[in-house]
Amino acid sequence: MTVAEVLADAFYGEGVRDVFTLMGDGNKMWLLAMAALPGVRLIHTRHEGAALAMADGYSRARQATDGALGVCAVTYGPGVTQLSTSLMVAAKHGTPLVVFAADVPDEARDSASHLDFDERALLQASGACVREVRDPAHGADDVHLAFHQARTEQRPVVLLAGIYLQQRSALRHNGIAQPSRITVPAQAIGPDENAVDAAVAVLARSCRPLILVGRGAVLAGAREEAGALATDLGAPVATTFLAKGWMDMHPHTVGIAGGFALDQTRHLLNQADCVLAAGAQLNDHTTDRGRLFPDAHIIQVDIRPHALVGQRIPADVYVRADARVGLARITEALRSAGVPSTGWAESVLAAGITDARVAQIDHAPVEVEPGTVDPRRLMMALDRALPDNALIVIGGGHHMGFAAQYLMNPAERGFEMVFDFMTTGQAVPEAIGAALARPDRPVIALEGDASFMMHVQELETAARNDIPLLVIVMNDGALGAEYHRLKAEGHDPTEAISPTPDLAALSIALGGSGSRITSLDQVNRMARTWGARSAPAGISGPHVVDCAISRLVVGPDTS
Repeated sequence: MTVAEVLADAFYGEGVRDVFTLMGDGNKMWLLAMAALPGVRLIHTRHEGAALAMADGYSRARQATDGALGVCAVTYGPGVTQLSTSLMVAAKHGTPLVVFAADVPDEARDSASHLDFDERALLQASGACVREVRDPAHGADDVHLAFHQARTEQRPVVLLAGIYLQQRSALRHNGIAQPSRITVPAQAIGPDENAVDAAVAVLARSCRPLILVGRGAVLAGAREEAGALATDLGAPVATTFLAKGWMDMHPHTVGIAGGFALDQTRHLLNQADCVLAAGAQLNDHTTDRGRLFPDAHIIQVDIRPHALVGQRIPADVYVRADARVGLARITEALRSAGVPSTGWAESVLAAGITDARVAQIDHAPVEVEPGTVDPRRLMMALDRALPDNALIVIGGGHHMGFAAQYLMNPAERGFEMVFDFMTTGQAVPEAIGAALARPDRPVIALEGDASFMMHVQELETAARNDIPLLVIVMNDGALGAEYHRLKAEGHDPTEAISPTPDLAALSIALGGSGSRITSLDQVNRMARTWGARSAPAGISGPHVVDCAISRLVVGPDTS
């Protein structure tokens, strides 16, 4: 038995059944060993960076279910260098995943070889932790430690294994090492009572408290606890984008906070004198670069101490706890102290969020060019047509603000915005990974035209593997963010105009299907064609919808 086979067995023991890869000399033996194991599926991609983005999307989609990690496998040298951007995205997001990568061959080290470079330094600079397989007798332990570290530190881990070491003989592992899901069981951590008392003291003095719910609260299943606290306090409930819509069933909901907040919501957020952030990081996006919550005391409930590092607004009180347990304990303490409702939410929530969307469009109407649609109204039409249980993956760019502001969702719809490193072009491969992770849900990628073209080759990967995926391209024929920024700064925006080819025809050429939208009445027809309103049973491969949107409508600032 070879070391490559031992390593493959250990990955299999971690529950790995899907591997995103581009085969090369350095990973081929490990891939063959993985392919020989029952139930394993190798997804051969067209670019290593896209393979890692798929693994990222896979992990994100599985975090709220069984916590299975995405796995990517690449060769040495250029296989590793191609990972950098997607690796940084995963690291900035805090995605636990594992990369199997070949180490540079010994003969290429410290020489004039074209492959002579420091893989470890590049990977670490890209935000990953790097582990190495050095001893054939302990290869399985190295695998389990890599998964353990990815889970406990919530970050990508790269496991390096030299090609000659992979070929060496090794005994099958004796089974002493335990898979990481056994050594890292799910635990709900309760808060320190002194921290709870400090939070209650701040809330008791507040007249205009706000509950801000983030992805951590979603993963902890804290919807009921957040709602109960909001009801007791008479507090409005806002969410970060990654928890978008999750509290929409609560009568105090006001939508998302941050740079994408509607005008009405922004006005309310700025009145808050206390913000309790549950599983939500107060970063630049959530605070609109520090412009929101100017007079608020901050209470932060989060299981991760590092969530407070680098925040735009520091916390006055930190309650280290699982969001569900922490919120329940704070509510219990408030009731014991007899803290009454402020009544603030009831006094300010006279209009619904849907009315606020319409009012914002009506306040700034735009007559669009013939053959294009207003992207705000397109989002609202798609909102009515897309499945209630869809998982929508939104890429970075000018278009994302329209999705953030004008797409609503019932509680079962999910959103994932891939803008962690402020990069573009990640939505399609991320959505492919999500679609493989969650075959029970329809998965939709929402991209801009220029960013869509960055990884358009992966449509062929989706088609070849019969992965059902709806790709909605917001096509303004330009680098939208740059176009509007140049105009705002008084420059000629011509150089930001970048016409695209026929995207529907391009999808067909790559093995998928495609259509084009130039008017709002075509949206429902597109949805019926794809099978919207239910999981995409019988739908095979990717379908690209090329939506011609107006360049005259300016979205929220995404810088």
